[in-house]
Amino acid sequence: AHPVATIEDISLRLRDDVVSEPNNREANQKSAPAVERGLFLVPKVIE
Repeated sequence: AHPVATIEDISLRLRDDVVSEPNNREANQKSAPAVERGLFLVPKVIE
């Protein structure tokens, strides 16, 4: 049988979206060469 022929429509159990770690954005971006408004700035590589 073709692999796609055996796909079943099932519902997956979902869990609540819970924050498990604090926001450490500033500490994580401290070593970045360039940051602007909380975003990492990277050089343009495709023109």
